[in-house]
Amino acid sequence: MKTKISLIALAVLSVGAQAADWSDTSVGYRYASQQSEPGVSDSVSKNILSVTHVSGDKLGTNFFTIDLLKSGSNDPAASNAPSGAQEWYGFYKRSFSLTALSGQPVTLGFAKDVSLTARVDAGAKNTAFAPAPFKVRLGASAAMPVSAGFWDVGVELYKEKNHNGFVGTGKDVNFDNAVALTSAWAIPAGPGTFGGFIDIVGPKGNDGFGNKTKTETLARATYLLDIGGPKSGLKAGVGLEYWNNKFGCDNGNPLSTNGKANSCKATTPLLLVEYHL
Repeated sequence: MKTKISLIALAVLSVGAQAADWSDTSVGYRYASQQSEPGVSDSVSKNILSVTHVSGDKLGTNFFTIDLLKSGSNDPAASNAPSGAQEWYGFYKRSFSLTALSGQPVTLGFAKDVSLTARVDAGAKNTAFAPAPFKVRLGASAAMPVSAGFWDVGVELYKEKNHNGFVGTGKDVNFDNAVALTSAWAIPAGPGTFGGFIDIVGPKGNDGFGNKTKTETLARATYLLDIGGPKSGLKAGVGLEYWNNKFGCDNGNPLSTNGKANSCKATTPLLLVEYHL
């Protein structure tokens, strides 16, 4: 299975190597004060640096983003250092417009276009649990008819493998196939831009402890203002993130609420800064 997933990832990366007609690259920082971590009984603050690239060509779009995250001390690294854990997480998503591929308008009656999508996610964290997620997602999305910006809605087949460092000497976990529902948007609104995404992943079988996973919902909404005018490239704003049944863990399990916070669920205010190169 690992070989098959790697071949799919390489195929997605290779077909994305098209000459870009347009592109945008940004670096950003966001502060999340009250995130949850399964197994951690208190809310965890995180400082997050990110790099994001989006581009378009004659066949569709490329989207790549990577986050570097630093937790507060109550989410410690495996070395039990006084500072918190460090992690990285990123993904690459490629879309292929059916209108561009066919040369004819392709819609669902309510959408401007329909695209085939392929996405590869990867990450790692230096805790005792030592998670190392690797995911492949294949599906389709519809471009909603907004007058400015974009709004996409999609459905995907989702496959994940990960690592559990707490079981024996550590073991890899291959989850069952699942269905994911997605939406992402960035729409001008007043003096700024209203952006965000919703990602819903259905149950994916048992986790590394043998517990049944639950439907996971991650949603983030942000509002960013241009600082110094639209040509300056600098944006800042606020946001809100909601994460329920994080990584598929059950927020109804009594073990998830044995401290001051539910370790499988959180609603987190965000502060954000971005600079577009």
